[in-house]
Amino acid sequence: MNGTARRVAVFLTCVAIASAAAAQDTNSNQDTNTNVERRQAKAAAAKRAAQTRAESAQRRTTRGRGVADISEGFSQTVRLVPGGTFDLLSGAGDVTINGGGSQEARIEAIKRVRDTVTGRARTAISQVRIDVAERGGNVEVRTIQPPGPSRVTVGYTITLPENINVILRSTSGNLHVQNMSGDELSAHTLSGRITLRDLTSRMLDLHTVMGDMVLHDIQTRRAFIQSTSGNLEYTGRLLPAGRYQLQTHRGNIRFVPSGDPGFDLEAMTYSGNLQSDFVLKMLEPRAGRQGRRPLKVLRGTFGNAGALVTASSFSGNVVIVKP
Repeated sequence: MNGTARRVAVFLTCVAIASAAAAQDTNSNQDTNTNVERRQAKAAAAKRAAQTRAESAQRRTTRGRGVADISEGFSQTVRLVPGGTFDLLSGAGDVTINGGGSQEARIEAIKRVRDTVTGRARTAISQVRIDVAERGGNVEVRTIQPPGPSRVTVGYTITLPENINVILRSTSGNLHVQNMSGDELSAHTLSGRITLRDLTSRMLDLHTVMGDMVLHDIQTRRAFIQSTSGNLEYTGRLLPAGRYQLQTHRGNIRFVPSGDPGFDLEAMTYSGNLQSDFVLKMLEPRAGRQGRRPLKVLRGTFGNAGALVTASSFSGNVVIVKP
């Protein structure tokens, strides 16, 4: 029995040692697997961080390269007879009209678009064209664009002969006309400044929704000048029996009659001020002009009162200035 007991004890001791060794191996394998998983997770996180940094660098590099600026020129010369009409219909872009040319009209334009994608910019500029048509001694210029918003601007520089009627219409952009003579000049833009210098015309019709108007050295018999939101400045000689009407809703009016003017003045504003450097023979305001708010009116005559000047602003000042 003692020998049997010793063998059983030895067997149990071996089993215990084997179990302990197996458990130690199992724990060692588990620790190894955990370390591997941790290293793999760290590697994956480092890879994602590197990819994020690369994408950010790519975006910075793209921005650093700048935006594609694509332009395309246009030039054409057409015959325009004295007394004819030059009619321009454009979208976005500045327009400059210079007088003093020969019996031909020279039309120069630059189409321009800016985009982050060069191919898209080239496609957009190719979809805009300039059509020029001669009809009975008159010239019509049209900027043709596809429907919908457009990133393309078209800027015009045009030289016209003397004694030409001018019609300008644009969506946005400044309109500049100088050294011109003709029977009528009409300029309309939704957003932009209108500037006229050294101009002689029987009639002026100018309108902008948002923009100032500056007219210097003007001689005309009829002038209708209107801006919804902008200042108006007029300097020119008043003609006998001339009619000059200036209107703005949110802006100031500065009127400077030159020469030896004689005029009948009616200036009005609701919330601005009225001022005249000319000593006027005061007249009573016309009836029927009062509303909810008190209307300020300055009405009087100067000299022979041959011309009629009407200037009105809802919220701006009206100033009549000696040159």
